[in-house]
Amino acid sequence: MSITCISSYRLKRLINFRSNIDVKINDYLSGFMRLSGNIKTEKTTGYGNETIYNHIFNLPPTMYGPVTPFGEGILNGNQVITHDNEKTPVYGMLNRSGYIQALVANINAQAGLVLDLSFLTKGLSLSGVMAYQTNSVNQTTTTQNFERYVRSKDFSKLDFSLLGSDSNTPLAYGKSSSFYYNLNLFANVNYSRQFGDHSIDALGYIFYLQQEKENASGSQILPYKRENLGLSATYGYKKRYFVKADLGYSGSEQFHPDNRYVATPAISAAWVVSSEPFMSNLSWLSNLKLRASYGLTANDQLGGERFLYLDYIDINGNEGLKGNPDLVAEKMKKQNYGVDLGLFNELTVSFDWYKSLCDNMLVSSAGLVPEYQGTALSNYPKTNSGKMENKGFEVQVMYNKQLNKDWSFYLAGSFSYNKNKVLNVNESPFSDEYAYPYRTEGYSVNQQWGYLIDYSNGNGMFNFEEELEQSSLSYAFGTPRVGDFIYKDLNNDKIIDEKDKAPILNTTIPQHFYNFSGGFKYKGFEVNFLFQGTGKFSRCISGVGAYESEYQGVFTDLHLQAWTPERWNNGEEIKYPALSLRKSTNHQPNSFFIMDASYLRLKNAEIAYTLPVNICRKVFTERIRFSLSGQNLFTIDNMRSKFIDPEVGNMGTFQPYRVYNIGVSLTF
Repeated sequence: MSITCISSYRLKRLINFRSNIDVKINDYLSGFMRLSGNIKTEKTTGYGNETIYNHIFNLPPTMYGPVTPFGEGILNGNQVITHDNEKTPVYGMLNRSGYIQALVANINAQAGLVLDLSFLTKGLSLSGVMAYQTNSVNQTTTTQNFERYVRSKDFSKLDFSLLGSDSNTPLAYGKSSSFYYNLNLFANVNYSRQFGDHSIDALGYIFYLQQEKENASGSQILPYKRENLGLSATYGYKKRYFVKADLGYSGSEQFHPDNRYVATPAISAAWVVSSEPFMSNLSWLSNLKLRASYGLTANDQLGGERFLYLDYIDINGNEGLKGNPDLVAEKMKKQNYGVDLGLFNELTVSFDWYKSLCDNMLVSSAGLVPEYQGTALSNYPKTNSGKMENKGFEVQVMYNKQLNKDWSFYLAGSFSYNKNKVLNVNESPFSDEYAYPYRTEGYSVNQQWGYLIDYSNGNGMFNFEEELEQSSLSYAFGTPRVGDFIYKDLNNDKIIDEKDKAPILNTTIPQHFYNFSGGFKYKGFEVNFLFQGTGKFSRCISGVGAYESEYQGVFTDLHLQAWTPERWNNGEEIKYPALSLRKSTNHQPNSFFIMDASYLRLKNAEIAYTLPVNICRKVFTERIRFSLSGQNLFTIDNMRSKFIDPEVGNMGTFQPYRVYNIGVSLTF
């Protein structure tokens, strides 16, 4: 299989700029200014890379094209060819749909003052920073339409007919612009002082954010504002005992003025056990530190929605979501316990266990009351009645070893486990006819649901007509055939429908994350690598690349050993149900298409060599380094198709690139 990568993007001109200015005004006052950004012009098609990539797979590889030929009997040469189910063939998208030309400007600016107040008391300082970031886009958009032709179903001759009523049109021009900015103001008072065995670090701060988007719509066009005030103080004794207290006070315009501000206190402590006198004789123990913390955090990001305390009414007077003036920010109660361990000044281990609970999560109230007074359930107000728990742990290990002056190596790894559980979202249970009356409460976020395949007969498919008839099963989404999946009738009503769906495998959010890295050095040679992976992770595969019925038949390695009477009678291995050019009962979320997406990937690898110093000096350089590196070199996974990446989940989306780099680095 060969894949041609097509890019719809072309950068025409790019100018980067950066400046840093530091000024000492007097012995106590200093300032700085940072300015960076870029101005670029770019030209793209009217479609993004991902869209183009997706539509590549919508065209069968056997289809004639991409344009009609010239020749005897061909009335319309050089016209775009497609098939009945694809209105936007890739050739037309790239060559007959116009383009977008844009002038983009990005500017980042920071300015600040630092006032040393040590003349009042030692360790005291005051600072303030203003940050401004803006993005503006001015673009010219051209559009045009084009004729689509399909080949005659009579393949004995080369005939084409017009699909639909589209016609070739000249380029049409239009102009548009967009703009947004972020303004951040930050000021703080710092105090840091050592008094013998005692240390104090204190911070008081105020933060203001304003964001504005000119090209947004609805409530998003309005500026977004947020304020944060806070105090933080850390006390240390003999560099062994530490206590830290934090108090935040945040305000957001997302809520009613009476509920706009929320306090977020937190406290933490640490004990450096290895610094105790009774541990001084343990030379093998480089570090032992115990940590614990507990506190509150607040969230005003409500899924992109704004001002949920107000009733929504559009410009035409149509009513939408009802407001709830009692809404407050979501609060998360967090606790963390950890230990840091160091051995022989070579091995370090860090372990953290955490748990968090949100008991005022923003959810819909539609599940609490019946529909009344003509108000649609979708318009019922949000409430702070949801509840969700999150817990897990993380382990990090690193080993560094210098064997001699020439040889050294390192190994490092980490593993994390995270499990969330939805405790309450005002979910209304289904009737007793459902095998699982709840689909959210009691499960992790984004739990996968589908039909369970009954493998009691060996392969989970109807293998002959008698077996199909004896099952007495009817499917609500089609009529099963010989060679189709046998689904479990969980509620025993002989009908396979929504009531029989069950939780399958895991969620679309990995519960396990892990990585493993290492490398060694020998004189000028270096080798480095990084593996990363996930576990307890599943994806529902559908559409192009999974369902063979898509777009008149787009087949992959997944379909090579499909069920046929011959394969069944010969006792051959069967890995896929009977094929169909139309949507069949197989094409449902089920325990076949919901796949274990756990994987291990060699993310990065590098081999490098640095020339000896004496050679570098002969060519008037301090350092010359040659390197060969690669990214996404190979992946071990459980997917049923080698062409579907577990991180992506479907074939019609950009797959991770395998990239190789050869580099030379010179330092003068």
